[in-house]
Amino acid sequence: MTAPPPLDQDTIQVPSGGRPFIVTQVERIPSQLRTAVDRSNCNLNETLVAKYQVLIFRPADGRRLMATVPCFGITPDSRAFLFDRSVDMEPSLMTFPVVAPSGGFSATSQPGLMTWEVQTRTLIAWRGSDVCPARELRHTYRQGGGDLNGFALSKVEHRRLRCTTPEADWQTLWQSPVWNLQP
Repeated sequence: MTAPPPLDQDTIQVPSGGRPFIVTQVERIPSQLRTAVDRSNCNLNETLVAKYQVLIFRPADGRRLMATVPCFGITPDSRAFLFDRSVDMEPSLMTFPVVAPSGGFSATSQPGLMTWEVQTRTLIAWRGSDVCPARELRHTYRQGGGDLNGFALSKVEHRRLRCTTPEADWQTLWQSPVWNLQP
């Protein structure tokens, strides 16, 4: 559901329940977000924004507003921004945990092309390649109060991308265990 553009271009009015305000044109991106996007070296174009959209949403009641923005590159990518001071001020670039190629975990502001799942309150970041065959990675982040940015890494999946046959099923590489932190 696309909300109508606000009267003031820089005023951000977001629907409730995790539903996003959707921006499908570069010139409709609020200026405070556009400034942050430009600082993050995220290249935008109309075709990319029309296809993948800029999403501005509140991941849960009481949480700060955030945005995901598609970036142009060899393969599409995203950046996420947190309006941590005020909706009227430039938001901060968010960082997410990812699997490190040599093992373990690392962090990046470019986890892949991000989508927001309203019903499950999860962000999914897909990273692929334009070369075949290749391996794709998918990181799933659940909303839930993590100190880093309000999201916790809950699952990492991978699959082999084949160019002439159907894509392989996603295989779980790592999944967060259920922590029992009760004394």
